Amino acid sequence: MIAFKLFLPSLLPHHDSPKVTFPGTPTGLPKGFAPVDPEHPFRGTPANLWPQGADGVQLPAAEAVGRYSADQVAAAEARAKQLITVARLDQHVLETGDPEPVLALLSQGTVDTIRPQLTPGNASRTPWLTTKLAAGNKLLPTPPRVDGSMSAELDDKGALSIKTNYIVAYAFQAPDQTAITDPMDIIVLVREQVEYIWIDDPRYDQPSQGMHFGKIQGHTYNADCDWFNKGYLAATYGRTTSHGGATQPRSPSQYFDPTIPLPTESNC
Repeated sequence: MIAFKLFLPSLLPHHDSPKVTFPGTPTGLPKGFAPVDPEHPFRGTPANLWPQGADGVQLPAAEAVGRYSADQVAAAEARAKQLITVARLDQHVLETGDPEPVLALLSQGTVDTIRPQLTPGNASRTPWLTTKLAAGNKLLPTPPRVDGSMSAELDDKGALSIKTNYIVAYAFQAPDQTAITDPMDIIVLVREQVEYIWIDDPRYDQPSQGMHFGKIQGHTYNADCDWFNKGYLAATYGRTTSHGGATQPRSPSQYFDPTIPLPTESNC
């Protein structure tokens, strides 16, 4: 059995007390006026230009890497896309927290390692595996927007490493949509940097073949802290839910940029 790498979930939420605005975001509007169109909830934010859903998980041109042929690399990258799509975008997984569709895409050895962690009441320790919507919270029908990148290389043991770095922007349905006057009242960002290790090697036994997790890091921005600390995702809907009042070291638009270093600050 191939040795498993340690999971390194570093999911650090961040929520700003001040209202987040971007150029083009309406401000100073009359009471009762709702500038946020639920059919275009990302308008006025950088995510408005991102592809919808799985279209945002774009695969690089597959090339041979070490002993892995271009076809093998393409298969590994396709499996990585499946995992991202199912874990972060699948409606069933989002709404129920069901991990089985994700586990079905992993090696049996990885599943055997993960499954003991998937116990009732342990959601706060497993947001690295799937995104789970908080009870009573729903997304708008508009698909989430996605931006990021993927690359393939050999790891230090000669296995194929698929490194991914994606941000998913979710738009939530507010209890009173007419009260939403800023898109950031309903938008939450989840950024995940996940390394997938692809094993297609006769030197290892059958349970080791397939996809494993390598290093995992992440950051959640603009979420409801109370729900996040329980392992679930919800928007703030304009409420202040932060704890501790941490300062914001970067501009709001930078949290939408997957090319900058992963944020480490949190005030949840």
